[in-house]
Amino acid sequence: MRGLVLAAGLLSALTVSAAAEDSRMAIDLPPDVKVQFLEHMRTHMISLNDVIQLMANGKIREAGALARKEMAIGAGKGFGRFMPPEFREIGFEFHKAADDFARATADLPEPPDAAAWSKAMNGLAGITMRCNGCHAAFRVK
Repeated sequence: MRGLVLAAGLLSALTVSAAAEDSRMAIDLPPDVKVQFLEHMRTHMISLNDVIQLMANGKIREAGALARKEMAIGAGKGFGRFMPPEFREIGFEFHKAADDFARATADLPEPPDAAAWSKAMNGLAGITMRCNGCHAAFRVK
């Protein structure tokens, strides 16, 4: 029990230390916009997970269609107007990557052969690369 308490204390100290050293650009949003924005980001994560689940089940074209519907250009909520230009650029690239993935998967065979699987995974990596880039560069206050 004592070890668990010590571990929890250490984890808490590391978390505080990491937060103090967070060099990402902080974005200050109006409170109502912040709530909506964070909900929208969680929706993107759910959609991305659903895309991955569809791919795991060999439903690559369905995964692409979902990415287009939920994450592609035009699926945003207009939060860019509150963001710095660098954030808007990454956001646009994220939506474009989702659209590129959808187009790339539209004609792939199901179940996928090795070439189709590689093409789909490269497209998916294009999406997640933008997620990682944004989360590495920005944080919401």
